[in-house]
Amino acid sequence: MKKVMTLFTILIFAINGLAFASETKKEGTISVTLSYNSPYKAMPMGKDLQLIFDAIGVAVADSESSPFHNSSVRIVGSGLVLKGAYTEIGSMVLNLRDGSKIFMTYEAKAVGPDKLEGSCTFIGGTEKFAGITGEGKTKRLNVPKPAMESSAQGYVKLTGNWKLP
Repeated sequence: MKKVMTLFTILIFAINGLAFASETKKEGTISVTLSYNSPYKAMPMGKDLQLIFDAIGVAVADSESSPFHNSSVRIVGSGLVLKGAYTEIGSMVLNLRDGSKIFMTYEAKAVGPDKLEGSCTFIGGTEKFAGITGEGKTKRLNVPKPAMESSAQGYVKLTGNWKLP
């Protein structure tokens, strides 16, 4: 009977240890590649141009153990070509595997043909990521020949730091 109780006690501690080990960390880094497809609407304004878009895609993290790995993403934004310079602002929602969501805003500028660089800010989340804060950098590359007219395809490399309350 004593052996059974000892074995039972060890089993309880092992199960509790696994539960504690799977808890969400309170802070960390994000390093993901977001691939996307983005139909857009364009409004020409003489030599300038305003774009609006609603993109969908997937996020693949550098580490498969990352909570951001294999999540889906939605990006809604607006781009403006003004006097030959392109700027963009928008919002992102990452839908994580566990059902949590992370909300971000971003700003970016063209740094070359089909290339943008910018920054992003974590503005909130749900479930395990409620109250998330942080910031990061974005580097985006659009493919030069999209597969569908009036659309853009490409990827964004997003890196940064996050923290939970």
